[in-house]
Amino acid sequence: MLSILNQLTSQFEQTNGYRANLLFINTIQLEQLKEQLSENDIEILSQLIGMDIVIEESKSNAHVSWAQISWKHSKIA
Repeated sequence: MLSILNQLTSQFEQTNGYRANLLFINTIQLEQLKEQLSENDIEILSQLIGMDIVIEESKSNAHVSWAQISWKHSKIA
């Protein structure tokens, strides 16, 4: 998941000229990210990757974006 995240953010920054601040992932990808970063708290994960995390079950592929608005995190038990 970390290598995919790196690719997504690099491509986004090259294309747009600024960094993404939103990561859209499903719960399976979230669990992979938690495992790879050895962190279960979604707030801390968000700080570590420098993006807000949006859980989106309808998508199978992770993607990144940018928004000017503040997003709220939802903890998953």
